[in-house]
Amino acid sequence: MRARNADSGVDRSENGARTSGAQAIGRAFAVLHLFRDRGTELGVMQIARELDLNLSTTHRIVRALVAEGYLAQNQDNERYYLGTSTLLLGRAAYRDFNLDVVHPVLERLAEHTGESVNLGVLEGTSAIIVERIESTQPLRFTQPPGTRVKLHASSMGKALLAFDDELLTRLRNEQPTLERFTQKTYADASALRAELSRIRRRGWSTDDEEQMPGVRCVGAPICDASGHARAAIAVQAPAVRLPKKRFAELGPEVVGAALQIASLLPPGHSF
Repeated sequence: MRARNADSGVDRSENGARTSGAQAIGRAFAVLHLFRDRGTELGVMQIARELDLNLSTTHRIVRALVAEGYLAQNQDNERYYLGTSTLLLGRAAYRDFNLDVVHPVLERLAEHTGESVNLGVLEGTSAIIVERIESTQPLRFTQPPGTRVKLHASSMGKALLAFDDELLTRLRNEQPTLERFTQKTYADASALRAELSRIRRRGWSTDDEEQMPGVRCVGAPICDASGHARAAIAVQAPAVRLPKKRFAELGPEVVGAALQIASLLPPGHSF
């Protein structure tokens, strides 16, 4: 007879199966996330090493993902890459969030400013870029979708923080010491709070070479009906083309684009 948990009345073998199942799902997602973040083909041994899994477990996960179309194998080198199921899943999410409708708004902002434009969403205590329009200027900085930026050192991140009080508390709890990237980074909590107050008052944020020397940005939150930030956008440019005196000119324009995007996103959806 199988033992039962005295407190819950749940069969311990069922608990074990649930734990094992959840662990297997978590590992499968970790494999997919690794492919997403690396952006290159990976072999089984590399996957096992980077995720600290044993080889047999990795083989099982990879085979299961291949069977469902989430991974495919390059027959020439036996490495794996993301399969058609991931492509279709991404397309479905792109459609469901109306990003096909949002894209033209970003394009118009990029065309009018002459600079690159990013759309970012919150992931943990970072902002992750999910859509980007590259500037046509020969001098520009590349931040492809999937790039993570720090909340306290980016215009998108500060826009998210300024319109989400709980997020600021969580950031301080998880990162008691704010990392300094340049001399202009807001690494002091009180200075950051003062900056966020200014952002709330005017509605737009800036990055004055705070994460990377020579790069400036102007951002704005994409808020829901309650004023809670769901995402953020930013115009990014080399500092030589974006002097600080241009911040006040671009700020309202970025806010206008953010408001337009907010009106296009499905009600109740959260990135």
